[in-house]
Amino acid sequence: MKRNETLPGVAEKAWALNFEAGFRRIGAFVLLAIIIAALSGVFSGGYFSPADKSNAQQTLKIHYERFGRLQNAQTLKITLQTQAAKKYVISLGGAFNENYQHGNVWPQPDSMYSRGETLYLVYNNITRSGDFTVWLNTTPGTPGKSMNTVAVNDEPGIRFWQFIYP
Repeated sequence: MKRNETLPGVAEKAWALNFEAGFRRIGAFVLLAIIIAALSGVFSGGYFSPADKSNAQQTLKIHYERFGRLQNAQTLKITLQTQAAKKYVISLGGAFNENYQHGNVWPQPDSMYSRGETLYLVYNNITRSGDFTVWLNTTPGTPGKSMNTVAVNDEPGIRFWQFIYP
């Protein structure tokens, strides 16, 4: 068979062949970039996703995921240094109430309420000294970047951001 002859029933299109060849050239790089991004935690849980922040006095610390997926549960870990206070009021504000559905809170607060766009967790009579940790399970309900705040009593709060992929 000669080189320029076509097979019966086969209609070759030059643009389709060029598109396939170009896609094969860059497709491997795109796939490799997606794999590296996933391993790095850009989409959720990985090297770049976990984050820790604390306030200036080091009395409040949070551990959270910077990146998450829409409708995938996340855990926010809030640690505070207990002192001689009879009541600890943890406030979660910013876009936290409107962008996340709240799940389990451990340990259970003595009371919990929301005022405006801020959620308050109230703990009374914490007898032990040292670190007191609260775990809050949340589920993102809105994609995009959100700015959130966490504060305890009248101390300076912590501002942190999270990016939720659709």
